[in-house]
Amino acid sequence: MAAELDHKTQVQTRLGIWQSLPSPAMSRYLARTGWPAVILDMQHGAMSFETAYECVHVLRDAGCRPLVRVSVGVPSEVQRALDIGAAGVVVPMVNSLAEARSMAAAAKYPPLGVRSFGSDMAVHAGEDYAERANHETWLLVQIEHAHGVAEVEAIMAIPGVDGCFVGPTDLALSMGLSRHDYANHPEHRAAMSRIVAACRTSKKIAGCNTYCLDDARAKQRDGFDFITLRSEVDLFLDAASELWANLRTAVTA
Repeated sequence: MAAELDHKTQVQTRLGIWQSLPSPAMSRYLARTGWPAVILDMQHGAMSFETAYECVHVLRDAGCRPLVRVSVGVPSEVQRALDIGAAGVVVPMVNSLAEARSMAAAAKYPPLGVRSFGSDMAVHAGEDYAERANHETWLLVQIEHAHGVAEVEAIMAIPGVDGCFVGPTDLALSMGLSRHDYANHPEHRAAMSRIVAACRTSKKIAGCNTYCLDDARAKQRDGFDFITLRSEVDLFLDAASELWANLRTAVTA
């Protein structure tokens, strides 16, 4: 794997990308390109659990860490994502201590949680998967609303919550800010700093999505240690648009 991703022993920046298209072939290409982590988006994308299963194991076989973002507020989806082989689950819109506890319980086997035993992961990861899973898998709760920020210290202190993943645009909207120019707003920056501080205090992962290289560098300087940069759909649209514009100019010149 391109980078060791055990947050309990490493403090280096972890990098990843989002995948929205329901295609194991796309997972294979992303892994072959060298991405160390891919988040399969089942919240906003069209991916089914059947397709996610195939994508997860394509990524695993290529040495890439597969994560799955599930729907808002469905603990059973957390369990199912782990059962199909996800090395981590991202749960959107976790805005309270009670919601975070519910997701943590779903993500971890007893005695830490109530995750039900039963999947084919022993085939893929070894007979001792169940004994290792609580330590090796991630539960990242998304702090992407002002309500979540208000309880972030308590949320990050919950056993079984391995960290958070910030949705900076949704956080801005919850504060009544524009989605276009929030990054340098004092209220937004204060919220982001509070989230990072809570993660550092509890020794948890601080994740955030970014939209360009300068944004990624800035988030690293701010203390985020798991950074994603856009999605495969963004890459395709950017490259296809540029290619079309260049071809049109060349052919009609």
